[in-house]
Order: sequence, then structure tokens, then C-alpha cells
Amino acid sequence: MIRLVLIIIFCLFSKVVFAETIAIFTHKIDCLGPWDPDNVKTGLPGSEEAVVNMAEELANLGYQVIVFGNPPISSNYSSTDLNPCYIDCDLDDGQYVDIAISWRKPEIGRDLKKRASRVYLWLHDIARKTFSEEDLSFYDDVLWLSQWQKEQWISVSPAFAKFTNIYGNAINPKQFESIPERENPYSCIYGSNCNRGVEVLLEIWPEIKRQFPRATLDIYYGWPKWGRGDSKKEKYLQKLTQDLQILGVNQHGFVGQEELNQAYAKASLWTYPCLVEETFCITGLRAQMAGAIPVIIDEYALKETVRYGYKCKNRKDYFQTLINAMEDIESITLEKRQKIRDFILLEFTWKRIAQQWDKQFKLDVVKIQNKDFSADLIGSQ
Repeated sequence: MIRLVLIIIFCLFSKVVFAETIAIFTHKIDCLGPWDPDNVKTGLPGSEEAVVNMAEELANLGYQVIVFGNPPISSNYSSTDLNPCYIDCDLDDGQYVDIAISWRKPEIGRDLKKRASRVYLWLHDIARKTFSEEDLSFYDDVLWLSQWQKEQWISVSPAFAKFTNIYGNAINPKQFESIPERENPYSCIYGSNCNRGVEVLLEIWPEIKRQFPRATLDIYYGWPKWGRGDSKKEKYLQKLTQDLQILGVNQHGFVGQEELNQAYAKASLWTYPCLVEETFCITGLRAQMAGAIPVIIDEYALKETVRYGYKCKNRKDYFQTLINAMEDIESITLEKRQKIRDFILLEFTWKRIAQQWDKQFKLDVVKIQNKDFSADLIGSQ
């Protein structure tokens, strides 16, 4: 018993002394192409952005971090002397690591358990297939992003119910300056994949512009499909966007984080009529952190990650919701814009999420040691 108590104290109140190795196992996505931390400057999807940020924070905590993925051939981050380092997943030599994290792929738990003492599943998507108790028996925990995501996976695979810890995604507050006054209180921004609901905005925009002549709409992210696009719909939206340029609509495409953060800091309203299942929404944190007032369809994980603003439940009510926001917007003070970021600083920074992971990793060491201790005790009887 004394041994177990000492293990618990050591694990919970000490930093990583012996530089445990964490490997994050991502995979190649053909329509995305190679990526590493340099792509933060040119633009990355949220799930890949999460890998970059979490790898850095875990390294800051003292772990040796390896990301198996799809870095460019000439990547500046592929040297094994670096921490974190990014290695082509095709060059994975099967080395043993202390902690293995499966990024988005529940089915590889068995293989990872052969090369790590602790194995975790980091899901970013919605569940589309069923997994059994045996499939999940190799995982110590699931690193859930939201309560909504957890419940959705459990509804498809009840075996996930044993994993209860919710961690979230995050942003880096150092990337955001103080919130400025808006030059145009009627400026709007949309910063998600255009397949996720931009058509709602575009179709109501002529009437919005008629009622509020100063209204503008800046669209970021563009048309990347990553295997899930609808080419007919895309052509329709591209033409509609082009036709609406005369009414203050501008498409900026995929840009880096710095430029995107500056755009949110200029926009008065974050307009996101979300039509797809969001498991978290880093974009929502980015918008609120920059002081853009949310105007959203309040469904899925947005209920957890968007705490303020103007909300409705469905597409047909979005027009009136945006009208309400426009009518109020000049009365929204800088103080109110600053307040909406408070919960993010408390709950959703990458540093804090990494600390939560670290705590769980150490607790799981205790569980393993306790299990081994019990086995030794039984064996000695």
C-alpha cells in the first residue's frame, strides 16, 4: 500500500522526469497533401491544426513527441533531434513508445497496444460505423472534444460509454491581440468550409444588404472538399458568391492563422448558419476570442463552444436572427466583445488541454502500477 501511495504522489505532482515518448499517429489524406507546422502560415484544417498545437504543448511539458503523418519531403521538422518531430507515416519503423495516440482511427488500437503501454483515441469526426467492446479494449481513454461528440459516438457504438472524460480542442491566446473597435459594425465573416452552410448566408444576402446598406460579408476557407464535396453544389455557390461581389461579398480562400485572426478582429459579426455536425468548432473559439459576435444555428457541439451571441435552431429562422443582430449591433460595446472571450481563456487554451492530458496520462500510470501491484500480491499468496 505504501508503494502505491508513493507512486500516486510521484505521478500527480511531478513533471515528466524521464522524457516519456508520445507518438501521435495521423494518416495521409490525398486531397489535403503534405503538411507540418509551417502550414499554419498558409492554412490548415482544424483537426491538423490541433495536432500541431498539441504536439508543441506536450513537448513543452517535457515529453518527446513524434507525429507520424505526411510532412513535406523537405520539412524543417523531420529531424529526430527536434521536439516535436514529424515523420512520414510510411517510414514508421515500429519503435516502442510510452504513449500512443490514434488520430481519428479507432480500428488501429490493437496494433498500437503492441508498441505502447498506454493508448488513446483522439477523435475529430462523427461516428459512421460500429465498434465492439473488443475493438475498444486496447484504449486507456478517448480524448473527447465535446459532450455532443461523445453522445453521438455512443449512440452508434454503445461500447464507447465507458470513456467519460471530455477535454476539448483549443486556441493559442498569444495569437490574439486586444480587441479593437470595429470600423464597420455591419461587417460579417464566414470562416468554415463552404459546404457547411454558406449558402444560407448567400441566399439571404441581397435582402440583408437592402436593409443594411453598410453590410459586408468576407468568406474564408474556400472550397476544399477532402473527399466529401458536391461538385454541382460547389459550382452553384461559386457562381452565387461571384454574382454577389457587387453587394459586398468577398471570397478570400484558404489563409494562414495570422491573417485569419486579423480578419476576425476586423469583423463585427461571425455569421455561421451551420448545417453539418460540428464535433467542436475551433472557428467558434477563434471568432469569440477576436470579439466577433456570433450569429449561429445553435446545434451540435456549438451549444458547448459558443456561449454568447444570437442563436436560432434551424435554417428558416436564421434570416430573422441575423436581422436581430444587425438591429442591435451598434449598441454592442467593446466591453461586451471583450467579455465573450473570458470562458475561452479559462477552458480552451492548448496549454490547459495539454495539462489535462498530462494529468490523465499520469493517472493511467497509477492504474497500471496498481494492476501490476495487485497481480504481484495475488501471485505471492
